[in-house]
Amino acid sequence: MRTLTFSAVLNGVAQLAGLDRDNLSTSEFKRIRDLVDGRLGFAWEGEYWPETLRVASAVVTSSGDIESAPLPSDAGEVLEVYNKNPRVTTTAIPVSWYLYEDGTNRYVNLRKTDTPVYLEYRITRPLLVGDNFSTTATYASGDQVYFSGQMYDANATTSAGESPTTTASKWDVVKIPYNFQQYLIRGAYADYLKAIGNNELAMAEDAAAESVLMLETDKLYRQQGQVRRLNMTTY
Repeated sequence: MRTLTFSAVLNGVAQLAGLDRDNLSTSEFKRIRDLVDGRLGFAWEGEYWPETLRVASAVVTSSGDIESAPLPSDAGEVLEVYNKNPRVTTTAIPVSWYLYEDGTNRYVNLRKTDTPVYLEYRITRPLLVGDNFSTTATYASGDQVYFSGQMYDANATTSAGESPTTTASKWDVVKIPYNFQQYLIRGAYADYLKAIGNNELAMAEDAAAESVLMLETDKLYRQQGQVRRLNMTTY
């Protein structure tokens, strides 16, 4: 995946907002980060971006009259369930399914036994919640920090001073598709304007942000020809 650098988005919003990007206050940093996070949700879940889609096999198990398969741990929205791997054959057929959650685990329930089945799904989008890295703090697995222009998630407990540079194995960069960059900048700036009460200019920036996202959609579907097949369910 070609990914963006978070500082490019942060600086882009700061420049449009007339802020000193090299001297952002803690409160302004958090405000922009939170606005970008909100816009990321719209972009991530709004289209069939190849960078966000996965196909994984799952074994079907039976319990009484119910056949079900567990969802992968990184699954967000399930888009389709097939009897064969759609990545390697054109004869993959969608099977009838519905989502179920028991309070702890998530499944797809199936109306007939096919095993394995192949789940096409969108991975869960990253959340942008990290504050500036502190050299005196310790971090638990799952904590997020902003360091040297990027957001990082800790994958293990760190000791004080163990940064993504000094202990790279304990940190994973938060990956965001590069094609979202301009939408995140313009969209977060529009929301920044709303927050300070400049609603008229915010409307224009909202339109600009949507135009940028539509351009990326056009590149995906028209220029790259990634048009999805329409599946019809009959009864």
